[in-house]
Amino acid sequence: MVSLIRRARALLKSEHGRRLVKFGTVSLISTGVTQGILFLTYDVIAIPSAMTCNVIATACATVPAYWLNRTWTWGKRGKSHPWKEIAPFWIIAFVGLVLSTVAVGLAAHNADVISHSHVVRKVFVQFANLFTYGLIWVGRYFIFNRFLFGDATQAPAQVPVTVEVPGEVEAIAAEERRVKGSALPSAGNSRSRLR
Repeated sequence: MVSLIRRARALLKSEHGRRLVKFGTVSLISTGVTQGILFLTYDVIAIPSAMTCNVIATACATVPAYWLNRTWTWGKRGKSHPWKEIAPFWIIAFVGLVLSTVAVGLAAHNADVISHSHVVRKVFVQFANLFTYGLIWVGRYFIFNRFLFGDATQAPAQVPVTVEVPGEVEAIAAEERRVKGSALPSAGNSRSRLR
């Protein structure tokens, strides 16, 4: 048990652990936004379709989730790349949306079978959304870290590359010898000066 606690502390002190905590925090914020909008649209405004409410809630929560994950969790700055970051993030969000919408639709349908109470139906719908996103949370972290925002996605440092052209080195050396040779006095001139 003590070694497990030590490992957990070591993980939290590592860069990966801090990133995981930030990702979890962003997920909690995103979940709060999703659940709040789902409650607002389904319970307060009373849009009849739980699936429509889920689409609205997920779409609204995806925008701050993208920004917070990119800038705070992975610390990326500058302009977002539309095909390497934005499109894959929205595709992943869309997959989560489809899965959660199916789960919410099934929950709403089955809640009616179990009970005709509106409270039971609300609880089933909220829980289905929450449970679905809980299941895909780990997969999203792996994909974001490995393919969207992690170190592997950073552009490598630019190292100047020198290309040698065949014969170029010999030509440069010959030119240097010629320049040095013309600067030196000739053998005949040096003898005449010595006399």
